[in-house]
Amino acid sequence: MSNNYVQILGIYTVEFQKRGLPHAHILLWLSDSNKLENAKHIDQVISVELSHPDLYPKLPKVVQTYMIHGPCEAARFNSSCMKEGRCSKFFPKKFKHLTTIDEYGYPIYRCKDDGLFVLKNGHKLGNGNVVPYSPLLLMRYQAHVNTEYCNKSNSIKYLFKYVNKGPDRATMKIIDKENESTEMRIVDEIKRYYDCRYLSSCEAIWRIYGFNIHHRWPAVQRLTFHLQDQQLVLFKDDVRIDDVLERNENMNTMFLAWFEANKKFEEGKNLIYAEFPTKFV
Repeated sequence: MSNNYVQILGIYTVEFQKRGLPHAHILLWLSDSNKLENAKHIDQVISVELSHPDLYPKLPKVVQTYMIHGPCEAARFNSSCMKEGRCSKFFPKKFKHLTTIDEYGYPIYRCKDDGLFVLKNGHKLGNGNVVPYSPLLLMRYQAHVNTEYCNKSNSIKYLFKYVNKGPDRATMKIIDKENESTEMRIVDEIKRYYDCRYLSSCEAIWRIYGFNIHHRWPAVQRLTFHLQDQQLVLFKDDVRIDDVLERNENMNTMFLAWFEANKKFEEGKNLIYAEFPTKFV
């Protein structure tokens, strides 16, 4: 890893879970000089092991508090993660002496059977139940911070889906039991439809104070282009064609406006199209 400043690109989105607590999904692109290129680099940043208290006196307690999954499986069959008799998160993980990348590109982190364990709800849980974490981030934020090595395009698609999916939705049926009758009644389902939204107090405060729900950096601007006299013209099908032509005759597109600005502004003459938004809006 480089000792220089780590250059990153990133995107994040904040969702609010069923209990109303904020939960952030963050994806970072590291610069070429700081990429995690091999297992040694990954082990320097991500761990799935309980640290030894003699080496790191404060870290084991934080890992035990925030980064232990379970108990589940045979220790607790009624755990919320249990689906069809097994843990849906695939805990406890198998022990591995070295970090490797499987055939699908997913990391399998080093997870040694070193005998260390913590007690949780009366059960001994070892390295197989540790959620991947970054010691630096965990000690810095003192909260659940699941850190993963990502080199798959579907992980990127997953996060972009979260940015655009909107809030969770549910279908509800409202019944007036006081006026319930066995008589046949005509029900207008359109008028009885309510487009409602549930906001927890935590999310309400988050929005009142104007905190970001999602963000990406650096900002990305889509630049449109077209051939000469072949720009797109949008109009409704019931509008007179003469009105459409008159309204769009002298209208600039983004691409044409760039040509005009190159003629008009001295500081824009040496900027290519992709560089133009850095100086002009």
